Amino acid sequence: MEKAVVFIVEGATDKKALENIFKKIYRHKEIHFEFTCGDLSSDENIDVENVESEIYKFVDEYRKDKKLKTSDIWQIVHIFDMDGAYIDDTHIVQGNSPDFIYSTNNIYCKNIEKVKNRNEHKRKLMDYLLKCQNIKNIPYKCYYLSSNLDHALYSKLNLTDDEKTEYANAFYELFMGREQLFINFLRMEVVNGVPDSFPKSWKYIKEGLHSLERHTNLNLYFEDNPVL
Repeated sequence: MEKAVVFIVEGATDKKALENIFKKIYRHKEIHFEFTCGDLSSDENIDVENVESEIYKFVDEYRKDKKLKTSDIWQIVHIFDMDGAYIDDTHIVQGNSPDFIYSTNNIYCKNIEKVKNRNEHKRKLMDYLLKCQNIKNIPYKCYYLSSNLDHALYSKLNLTDDEKTEYANAFYELFMGREQLFINFLRMEVVNGVPDSFPKSWKYIKEGLHSLERHTNLNLYFEDNPVL
């Protein structure tokens, strides 16, 4: 068995949209997607003291299921939804919905303090994880889809769960049999001005309203890990 790469994403529809595309592109690697059933970086029970252990739980579950050693895991790749985490608080606006409603300029919500606290917590965890080079001696690196996967891949915001499923299925089918085009799709449709450098790409997404806008640096994964 080839060494495994474990991708961490937020939801089952994220896994549906991306996993088979990556499997086809990297046929020489064992690709697996784990989803966290929510935003790990927004979980109030997770902080810089335990976040590495929480991430490893998902890796360890897969490792045990496949009867692998830790050394069989080649890489952990974490794909974040940005969710406007780095915007100025002035762009968190009073709204009527108990849910957070996103635009490319503002986050609307009933409880403004809740969004402010969520953003502060999310920033602390992402900033911490950006400095992590490994988790349990497994190389670790994080990329982003902004403001979330639906926005980045489908150019849609505030989808319902049913809509997320529909779009994920359609997206996977769109690239079925031509998965290599996904890399060009990211570069042409989603990068949208993000610098072609990993450190600069993260600096960029933290500026202004970029964490609400449609951007990604996931294209850099393919440059860091060229297909053989």
